[in-house]
Amino acid sequence: MQLKKIDLLVIFGGQDLEESTARSIAAGCSTATATQDGKKVSAFNAYRADGYVLESGKVSSETRVIIFECSPAAAGDLKVVAHCDHHNPGDHGYTMGPEKFWEASSLGQLSNILGVNATPELEMVAAGDHCPADAYAGRCAGIDPAEFLDFRIASKVAFYATNPSTANRADVEKIQTAIKVAKVKLAEANLVNGVCDLRDAGIIPELPEAALCSGKAYMAGIRDTDRQKIPTGNLKFVLGGHTTPETVIRFMEWGNSLPNKVANAYGNPTRGFAGVVVKP
Repeated sequence: MQLKKIDLLVIFGGQDLEESTARSIAAGCSTATATQDGKKVSAFNAYRADGYVLESGKVSSETRVIIFECSPAAAGDLKVVAHCDHHNPGDHGYTMGPEKFWEASSLGQLSNILGVNATPELEMVAAGDHCPADAYAGRCAGIDPAEFLDFRIASKVAFYATNPSTANRADVEKIQTAIKVAKVKLAEANLVNGVCDLRDAGIIPELPEAALCSGKAYMAGIRDTDRQKIPTGNLKFVLGGHTTPETVIRFMEWGNSLPNKVANAYGNPTRGFAGVVVKP
C-alpha cells in the first residue's frame, strides 16, 4: 500500500533513532508527536497516548493518519489508515524474524507506505531497531556486522555531541574502548538463569551495546532518579541486552517478589527491557 503524502498526518511515539529517521522520510506529510494528558509521550507511555501535538503541516477533517509506534487513540476523530509497528502482538512486524527485518521494522513499513526506497543507512537503522543482536550475529541479509557496529558508534557520537550531559563521550575511540571494557565485564559476570549479573558492578559505560554485540542479556544496578533526574536515594535494577520475552517475564516476576521493592516491576517483554526500583 502506498499513500500520497498530501493530506497525511504521521503521529510519532517515543523518541529514538528510528523515530528521528522516520521523520526525515516523512517530509511532505504533516507530522505530530503523540501525547498523554497533554504531554509528549516517551517509549514508556506511547501506547497510552490519547492525543497529539502538531509540529508541521496542517490538519483538516479529511486528513488521514499514519500511527507510528503509539496508540491509535492519539488520532482522536481522524481516520487512521496505517499503523507502523512491530513491538506488540498483532503488529505487522511482530512475528517477523531477522530475515525480514526491513519490512518488519516500523521504519521499513513507513518507507513502503510512502514509496521511499531502502538505502544502506535506512536498513542499518531498521535492523538496529528490530533485531540488533541478530544484525551483530550476521543474520540480517545485507548488514555486515562490522559496518553495523561502526554505524551504531557513529550514531552515538552524533547523539552524545548534541547532549550536554554526554558531550565528553562524543568520540569514536572512547566508545570503542568502553564497549571492549563492558564485554570483559560481561564475560566475567556470574550467570543467573542465563543472565549476566552485574548488579554490584556500578555504572558500566556502553553496557547495552556490548551486550547486544555479545548476544548476552544482563542485569545491572543504577541509582534511581525522578523525572527531573534528581536522585531518589533508591536503587534500580534493570534488565537489558539480548533478552527474550521469557527472560523479561522472569525478571519482572523476580522483581515483584522482592520485599524491598518500592513499586511493582515494569517492563515490556516484546521490547526486551525491564526494571524494578528497590530500597537499598
